Amino acid sequence: MYAIHSCPPGQPDAGHPVSPATTGGLVLHLQENRSHLSAEARAAFTVLIGLFLVVTILPALRGQWLLPLFAIGAVALLVAVLDWHRRSQPAAEWLAIDGGRLLWRSITHPTIEWPVRGTRLVCDETVPARLRLFLSHHGRRIEIGACLALEEKRALAPLIARELAAACPLLSEENSR
Repeated sequence: MYAIHSCPPGQPDAGHPVSPATTGGLVLHLQENRSHLSAEARAAFTVLIGLFLVVTILPALRGQWLLPLFAIGAVALLVAVLDWHRRSQPAAEWLAIDGGRLLWRSITHPTIEWPVRGTRLVCDETVPARLRLFLSHHGRRIEIGACLALEEKRALAPLIARELAAACPLLSEENSR
């Protein structure tokens, strides 16, 4: 999931209407999609878990305790993992391109600040079902959008590339003055 917080006037916004940037930059918030289960889905899982445990009653009555212990342990582990996942913080990144500089930060990585000049977006599609986006600057390289789905990366790649290309001529004009 991604959110475009600001976009330069006239810049295509990947189909998401946003307010124009006051300074002409692009600000993106990229976050792992963690859709919550609906009440119906939770009820369905509860029924399935209940049925799974009921099926283990017959072996328990025959004195075969290994199957019921395994089933109860598996259900407990599933519930614990789902609860841990719900409480953990989703992967998130922030990318800002403004004023001749690029700022990228992530929950798991330190903040990176590079000048826009010399920074380019590299799209790696060596595997057709997987797209990897990298920002490259003078031999340094960081992967961006790792938390996004394939379709989201394909929608954002042209937007980021256009913004990087648009920022470089602006720098050339400022330096010539």
